[in-house]
Amino acid sequence: MLKKEFRDALKRFVESLAILFIIPLLYIVDKLVTKAGLDFASYRDPGFVITLVIYAVYAGGTVFQSERKDRAFEYLFSLPLTRREIILSKILPRLGLLLILGGVATIVVGRGFLHEAGIIVFVIFFSSLFLSIGVLSIVINLFGVMLMCLIFSQGERVFGYLLLKFGGNFASHLGPVVAQFFSAAVLLVPFGIAFWLTFKKMDVRPLKLQMRTYYSIILPIIFVLTLLIVFFFRKSMTGFQG
Repeated sequence: MLKKEFRDALKRFVESLAILFIIPLLYIVDKLVTKAGLDFASYRDPGFVITLVIYAVYAGGTVFQSERKDRAFEYLFSLPLTRREIILSKILPRLGLLLILGGVATIVVGRGFLHEAGIIVFVIFFSSLFLSIGVLSIVINLFGVMLMCLIFSQGERVFGYLLLKFGGNFASHLGPVVAQFFSAAVLLVPFGIAFWLTFKKMDVRPLKLQMRTYYSIILPIIFVLTLLIVFFFRKSMTGFQG
């Protein structure tokens, strides 16, 4: 199974790399036609960011695509593997290729790329992965990932403010990274629990009949996190105006 999942992940990986092949063409068009005066790095760096985001969403969101397309959940669950082994076989090849692409991007673009985009790329991947079990459309999955990234970014600001207020010198050095980590953990851990509990109990019935546990966890979490962020910023703006 691991070989099959690696081939599937590699297919998504190659498809996502298409944007990198467009970069030299855009640069040539710029030099010959538009003449905007941009150097190659001005196309290369955003190209790597876009490629990483595309692959993170695509790889995570299509983890069950072959089973849905071929109605092969019965075969999947008949394999002599535990549920943990099945899900690891699906996740690890995709995550490994994401790490390779991120490493190449860090080498090409620079170490600052890792600090700026490292955690958010993993948030995108795991958001897409955890949504994939309950969202059948990759387009809807994309909108869900965008919502989770919005919550993550606002949560990062909340934790950054708290670290700045209570962390002293610690906040000035590692605060941004720690704030990102806490925001990612608060968002992804409940989604991961919902994902695992749902997958652990899955059978060959239609997926929509097995999503009660999943939605009963993620919907309140989204509501509570959104409410807390809104409350925090309303309080911050009131204090600022006062």
